[in-house]
Amino acid sequence: MRFIVHGAGALGSLVGGRLAATGAEVLLIGRDPHIAAIAERGLELRLPGSGQTIRNLSVSTTLAGVVPGDDDHLLLAVKSGATPGAVQELREHFGESVPLFCLQNGVRNEELAARRFLRVYGVMAGLVARLIEPGVVAQLLYNDLSLGGYPLGSDETVLAVAAALEEAGFQVTTPESIMAVKWSKLALNLNNATLAIIDCHLQLAMARPEIACFMAEVVEEALRVLTVAGIPMADPGGPYHLSNYIGQLRQVRADQAVIAAAEGLPPEKRAYPSTWTDLHERRGETEAAFLNGEIVLLGERFGLPTPYNSTLLEIVEQMAADRELPGTLDLERLAVLVAAG
Repeated sequence: MRFIVHGAGALGSLVGGRLAATGAEVLLIGRDPHIAAIAERGLELRLPGSGQTIRNLSVSTTLAGVVPGDDDHLLLAVKSGATPGAVQELREHFGESVPLFCLQNGVRNEELAARRFLRVYGVMAGLVARLIEPGVVAQLLYNDLSLGGYPLGSDETVLAVAAALEEAGFQVTTPESIMAVKWSKLALNLNNATLAIIDCHLQLAMARPEIACFMAEVVEEALRVLTVAGIPMADPGGPYHLSNYIGQLRQVRADQAVIAAAEGLPPEKRAYPSTWTDLHERRGETEAAFLNGEIVLLGERFGLPTPYNSTLLEIVEQMAADRELPGTLDLERLAVLVAAG
């Protein structure tokens, strides 16, 4: 198999790099200066407890010149807002029969891809990756990947790619309903906006009870909406159980040693969500509309209030439009705005 990662940022580079480390043929397609750095000195992966530089990677900033092969597997890793254009570009270059795996947050990418490709698969990435600098990617937390056919089921392609990912060291599951797993992951990603707004990394959020409790409220609000909407979120092969996660957040207790350790983490080891990176890099947009926006839309459809997710969506989108850096609000002020909303 040749894996072609379209949208090789932090996540796509991590998955592609770890596959290449096993000897798999991998082509990363992304933006300079990241791609230029990889071409010059290889991809440096900083994994928990280890590190390595991957040099057997092909890289490009464009599909031009890429010759389609008989055993290509596409890994789409662009942000959700870029999916329509990326799917169109890939379809024109590779044709409709090549298998396409949506290695993305959110739940709308597979549907868009299925309009142009015959073989579409979903991938849930339960890990935190960060682009430290061009050519350097760190895997900071977790190691879970789930994949399956869209909208349901599994096949030989799923099993072959799952085996390749397992060989690369990921913890892989192949649930019957990959979209149920991705809806659960969406609920967890809702607090990407929270952490970006208050400028907090995940390790510190999970150590401070007031932040963890706020995060629990965000996810619990989503769980109520998704339950009323009849959207399945559980699969025996999936790694997430939202009610358990909410309980874990509510059980966080103040431990000054744990808090101090989280506060003392060096910047490169702090697990910030992609929304934080979007604000930090002043990119002008985030994925919040494809995360919190899904809950807000369902709330409106079923007549359910969504003050947490509505407030988070409004604030983080305005911050992005105004090119504001993370940390515009603290948690206390954010909670006041939620209550007022």
